[in-house]
Amino acid sequence: MKIEKKNKLGFFAMLLAVLGIGGCQNQAFEEVDEEISGITMLAYGSPSAHYSVKGKVGDNKGQALEGIEVRVQGRFQSDGNVYYRDLKQPTLTDGNGQWSSEIYHWPTDTLQIVFTDIDGAANGGEFAADSVRVATTIVKDPNNKSPWYLGDAKVDVPTVRLKKK
Repeated sequence: MKIEKKNKLGFFAMLLAVLGIGGCQNQAFEEVDEEISGITMLAYGSPSAHYSVKGKVGDNKGQALEGIEVRVQGRFQSDGNVYYRDLKQPTLTDGNGQWSSEIYHWPTDTLQIVFTDIDGAANGGEFAADSVRVATTIVKDPNNKSPWYLGDAKVDVPTVRLKKK
């Protein structure tokens, strides 16, 4: 098949569009992923990891705090800057002050857990927000041969004691 010179550009543009190459471009992390209903959608071919994160929240006297909002954030770098971003929709502590979160997301070496009293004076009074940072260790399952799935990280966050406002 002979393609005339004037049609070569159009032919190659259409070929690249069909192959999906036209959509590949260098974008910042914020533009690459889309958050829909609290689930972060990863692009095809993106490395991912599973995080199982849990902990407990109490007051200074050791009493469990119910209804505390818990946000799990991952550490990311972009253009030389470090920032923390929610990996999933927040969860709430239960009647025993316990919380847990299962997350599939981009790999990160550090999690920041943010605790916020969102119910005001209910459940023991008003408490000041606090946060902790914990390192993650991702362990690859030798039976999982996927080149994109990097493994699992189990993170037990030490008990957090919130101070009254």
